[in-house]
Amino acid sequence: MRLLVAALTTCLLAGCASTKIETVWKAPDAPPRKIQKFVVLGVAGSPSGRIAYEQTLTQHLKEAGLPAVPGYDLVAWDEHPDRDEVVRRIKEKQIDGALVSRIVRADVKTEYTPVFVGGGVVAVGFYDYWYAPAAVATISTENTEYAVESVLFDIDNARPYWMARSNTSRTSPTKFANDIGGPVAQSLKESGLIGP
Repeated sequence: MRLLVAALTTCLLAGCASTKIETVWKAPDAPPRKIQKFVVLGVAGSPSGRIAYEQTLTQHLKEAGLPAVPGYDLVAWDEHPDRDEVVRRIKEKQIDGALVSRIVRADVKTEYTPVFVGGGVVAVGFYDYWYAPAAVATISTENTEYAVESVLFDIDNARPYWMARSNTSRTSPTKFANDIGGPVAQSLKESGLIGP
């Protein structure tokens, strides 16, 4: 019992979430000035997923004291403005940075598990047991793991200055944002790229 409790405690402390931030990168040179306010933009497969992601991640970043605003405040879910219009809206709100998250890779892993579904063993000897007919089926399970990049850009020069790459099996944008919210906020604070 103690071994089970110790294993569970270790798992909780190590973070048994379905998401892990694997790498963090920071540009060797700093932006011309620290970013004072940044917009959180999520590229998702659905409008509701995008809104949920941006809202949840922005909430985590704000709770950590970072000047983040959700992208859906600037670009509605049903519009597709060109780059110049998006930049104009961002600058109009005096935002000088953008944290953009998108899926860069999806790996599908298929696992096959044999299942005995019929037949019977009459004899107990090795040969009879091995030779006895039994129906075997296979259950296949597909697990998809996504590689997600979250990149902080300076709006003026459109250069990336910080990036975190995460691996997740989450399909819920809210759960994914909850998983990375704390580590992303901490790393951004430590980067020295965000102004007071």
